[in-house]
Order: sequence, then structure tokens, then C-alpha cells
Amino acid sequence: MKYLIGIWLMNLIFQTVAAHTTQVRTDSIALYFSEAKKATQQHAGLWNRDLYGPLLLADPQTRQVYANAPDKAGLLHSLNGIYQGILPKDIPIANTEISWNGVHWAMVKLPLPDKREDRTDLITHELFHVAQPSLGFELKREENIHLDDREGRIYLRLEMAALREALLSSRLSRSEEHLRNALIFRRYRHLLFRGADASENSLELLEGLASYTGQMMSGRDKWQLRDYLINRINAFEELPSYVRTFAYETIPVYGFFLYQKDNNWNKKIDSDSDLTAFFSDAFGMEMRIILQTYVKQVADEYNGRTIVDEEQSREISHSARLDLYRQKFLENPHLEIRLGDIEISFDFQNVIPLDEDEGMVYFTIQISDQWGILTVDGGGALLRSDWRWVIVSEPLEIQKEIVRGDGWEIELNEGYYIEKTVSGNYLLSRKNR
Repeated sequence: MKYLIGIWLMNLIFQTVAAHTTQVRTDSIALYFSEAKKATQQHAGLWNRDLYGPLLLADPQTRQVYANAPDKAGLLHSLNGIYQGILPKDIPIANTEISWNGVHWAMVKLPLPDKREDRTDLITHELFHVAQPSLGFELKREENIHLDDREGRIYLRLEMAALREALLSSRLSRSEEHLRNALIFRRYRHLLFRGADASENSLELLEGLASYTGQMMSGRDKWQLRDYLINRINAFEELPSYVRTFAYETIPVYGFFLYQKDNNWNKKIDSDSDLTAFFSDAFGMEMRIILQTYVKQVADEYNGRTIVDEEQSREISHSARLDLYRQKFLENPHLEIRLGDIEISFDFQNVIPLDEDEGMVYFTIQISDQWGILTVDGGGALLRSDWRWVIVSEPLEIQKEIVRGDGWEIELNEGYYIEKTVSGNYLLSRKNR
């Protein structure tokens, strides 16, 4: 997957906006850039470098983009010291890092949060992603579908409950006891699911460290950060999926306590580090065999029986829901799309994995490829595990340039069409030249 360089024209409507409105907007954008630059300079010691760099603030409604630097193609035009233009439709707008028009950017969606700490957190999170490879973190995408399994969810929720108690405790010694218990639940979860240690570690190095960085640079003091982390853990349990979300919560909490012991801890890890082992050593957890009876005993301290009952109830309804998704995307008539060099954005909080070889259902996703742009908003799409095929429900309206279904739309490029196969399904195909 990569982002291609695009050539596009400035939107002339932008030039006709009232001067006062434009000035107010650019004043706000300039403030956002200034806040981020100040934060990265003040916290340059966190990674022994200033993370400030090329930054795009993009409005998903108008696709208006504001940048703190020029693009290499010269397509952004400077106005009041801010580079501006319209982002091409084939570039998904998301909080992410992208390579576009010869520059590696941190992209952040507008509008930004009202509170300075929250928007600084968000922007520096994405700036870290841009710097991540040069900091020694060359990572690959790993799936954590076991965290949609009943046992996986139970022991993740228990870990999060122990982390919350660590934050709530008034004594550091008691906090570290809760941290060790959190790691017991983590290690037991890894024993239950083969390969879970590696797949979780990969996402924590990727997203967990970015979240830790953003929060450390946010400007919150120690007690504000503690309360912020507690609120995030409380909200976490209500998320529909833990598969891609857990790392945003776990590493910042462990990091919060590690920073009090060693504020250089993050500079002692790289892409080969085992974070569970690192945390276990830092908090004095004995690396002994973890027995199920002992784990269940510890779980009672964290409302374990209620968590188990809730997850058992969820499993019944969730299993039926998965069967409906399989029927929708695999058994009923559907549209199959071959993927190539894609650009993709999605809501990571709402993904539901099927079996390992079937893929994941994404309810909000945009995919751009040589055939056009697929936009899914609520209807769902099944992205195969190898990211080579995406499946949506049966088309309801097929035109030359637009194809629509239940909760999805495709803007087709010239030379591509939808054909119905002998199986009764549909395929996005390319016309013979």
C-alpha cells in the first residue's frame, strides 16, 4: 500500500471566500501549527529529536487542506504563510501519515478538538508516526482477531481493570502491584492464543508508542494525564471492538508509570523489543509459570465474575451476528473487487473479524485503487485477510460511473465496469483494450 502523487487544480471557489472568514480560518490554522511546533520543541528530549515536520490539516467535507510546508509538485499555494489547496478525491482523509506529492506528511482531520491539550495530543501522535521508521521502528501489520474471542476479551478487560486500579491507587507500591496483576492477565492471554504475544506487541509498538508520545507532549500535567487515562479506560469497554483499539490504551498507562521510574524508558526499545518482557522486568514481575487457578483467583479482585458473565452473554449474540455477516458477504449475491496498489482509511474502532482466513468487516472504510474509489458508510465491507480482495453486498444501482449498494458507493474510473458472473455474484472488471 502506498499513496500516489496526484496532479490537481486549485478550487477557484476558495479564492472567492470573504477575506474576513478566510483570515479567521487561517488564524486558527496558524495557531494549531504554532502549538504543535512549540510542543515538539519543548519535548524534543522524549525521543532525542524534534518531531515537528510536514503537517496537513484536512477538512473532510470540503477537502480543503492547510499545510505548514510546500509540496514538491508546487500544487499548494501560500496564503498568509499557510499552504492551501484541495486534496484529490482519491486521497482518503484520516488521522494518519501519508506520502503525497513528494512529501511525507502527518495528516489530521478538521475540525480539531476545542481543548489545546487534546489537539496537541492528536497532532503530535501523527507526527510521531512520520518519524517512527527513522527512530528504529520498522513494523508490519498484524491482526489481533483473538481479541474478539470471548477468552481474549475477558483477559484483556481484566488487564484494563488492573491498569485502572493502578491509576486510581494513591500509593506507588500498590499501583505497581496492580501493574503486575495486569501483566499476569496479559501473559495468561498470550498462553491461550498462539502468536498473540507477537501480534499484540506489533500493534503496541506501532500505535501504543504514538499514543504515549502524543499524550506526553499534550501539555497535561501528571494529575491531568492520570485522570485522562482513567477516562479513556472507562470509555474503552464500551467500544464495539478491541481488535485494533487496545494498544492506544495499554502502552500509555504502562508508560505513565515507567516514566516515573525512568523517563528514558522509551529510548531503550526498538522494533525487536518484547514489551511484555520489558514491562515485567521494570515492575518486578516474576517470570514464572502462570497457573489458571491463580489467574482466576487474582481475577476476583477485579470484578472478574461479572466480566465473564458479560462476555458469555455477548458471545451468544455475537456468534449470530457473525453468521449474518458471512451470509451477507459470502453466501448471498455480492460484489467482489480485486485490490492492487491501494490507499485506504477506516474507522479502527468498529471492525469485526470473521475467521482468520475470511477477513474483517469494516463498517466505515474508503479504498482508492486504479479502478476508482469505494466509500462504505455503515453498510459494511469484508476486507480479506491478505488485503487483496474486498467484498460488498449486491449492487442495487449500476451506472457507467457510479455503482451503489446498501451503505456503499463506487466511483468508477474509465475503463472499468461491473459484470455479473455465472455464480450470480458480481465482479469489478477491466475492459479489454
